[in-house]
Amino acid sequence: MDKNKFKAIELKCIKQAFNGNGIVKYNNKEYEISNILPGEVGLFEINKNERTPIELKNIINHSSSRINSLCPYFESCGGCQYQHMTYESELALKEEYLKNLYQSFKDIKIKPINGMPSPYNYRNKCQMTYKLSKTHNVVCGFYEEGTHKIVPVADCKIQATKATEIINAFNKVLTKNHIEPYNEKTRKGIVRHVLVRYGFNSKEILLVIVTNGDFFPGSKNVCKDLIKLNLGITTIVQNINSRQTSIVLGDKERVLYGPGFIYDTIGKLKFKISSRSFYQVNTIGMNMLYKKAIENANISSSDILLDTYCGVGTIGLLAANSCKQVYGVELNHDAYKDACLNARINNIKNINFFNDDSTKFMTKLAASGSHIDVLIMDPPRDGSTNEFIEAVGRLKTKRIIYVSCDPKTQVRDLFKLSSEGYHLNQVEAFDMFPRTFNLECIATLTYKESKKNIKNYTKRKSL
Repeated sequence: MDKNKFKAIELKCIKQAFNGNGIVKYNNKEYEISNILPGEVGLFEINKNERTPIELKNIINHSSSRINSLCPYFESCGGCQYQHMTYESELALKEEYLKNLYQSFKDIKIKPINGMPSPYNYRNKCQMTYKLSKTHNVVCGFYEEGTHKIVPVADCKIQATKATEIINAFNKVLTKNHIEPYNEKTRKGIVRHVLVRYGFNSKEILLVIVTNGDFFPGSKNVCKDLIKLNLGITTIVQNINSRQTSIVLGDKERVLYGPGFIYDTIGKLKFKISSRSFYQVNTIGMNMLYKKAIENANISSSDILLDTYCGVGTIGLLAANSCKQVYGVELNHDAYKDACLNARINNIKNINFFNDDSTKFMTKLAASGSHIDVLIMDPPRDGSTNEFIEAVGRLKTKRIIYVSCDPKTQVRDLFKLSSEGYHLNQVEAFDMFPRTFNLECIATLTYKESKKNIKNYTKRKSL
């Protein structure tokens, strides 16, 4: 190796990107560098012949925002972005990001971000991937960022401690019963993934074993061994996924033990949760989020409420006692069935669910000339569609509560809603996913037939 290619240089981190990387400047170019914080000076190795010629070797002085990561897998796993900084610094970074993102809207209130009591052990849904090591040991963990290389993880610091306990016990049971993990290259082996859903309030536990096909030798022994450990497992389900895909769950399932689902509670209501049901992964944050969404909707007893992308019906069911009628729309058939059941379980009569695409449903609703007083929309990460938003404009719904897990796509959709006559009043964020760069945001809009809420709308409307 030609040593002349390399030289060492000290560089200062000038700012931080939202993805957690620090930014340094070298030869008038900015570079994103992992594991360095603003104000810190690092010793870098410069490789003159490489396309990305800069590599952090050591940090010379440490920022007051830096902490020792509790997670030994932080730098290799890629699941978290902020394990190396204080939670206060993480929240400040997220607040600054939101202010910049929504700056094109005037006369709106961006409220301080709602942080969690603790940034650790909050995930009630935990899933891991399997392979067989070269020494024929079971390897369980997460994919390294941007690869299909599995980083072995024995203790994920953001998932529920009970889930970690169950997954580690399951790994031992697999080894004991000589059940091999799935091999992506040979397409042989049995177990591909494991999924744990934990009811933080009910304490009920669903264990889902994802297998490569129907064949699951020793499944009875696996269940017996797990139950003997008295871990509190309520039910065990085999999910069958033989497709060559990165999607974790397949369409076919077999109940191996228990009822095949669990219950959890939000407020005074009880909700069924199955393997494929959408249910927020942060129970504490979910309670905060839904309470605020319903409060901001300003619902009256005469209002008709439409809950689109409704999942298992959580928000609509929680709001039902405040309004005249609720309609919920959900495309996923399993979630739709759970929503209908949840209404019956809680004896809520003034709600009807539809198993339909939210865009198609909204378009048909607008064409029929129906009346809706309040719209709650909680689309997937990609956001809503142009057709959906245009239909909302035709309905002239008085108030909209837009719940989003991706502020970028939310801002894009908010511009479109503004063009349909909606005024953005307020944005409030909830740190539902501490230690990661994900956020949940509630945007509150009212119909005013005005575009004056937007600065430079013509320039930005294509977003």
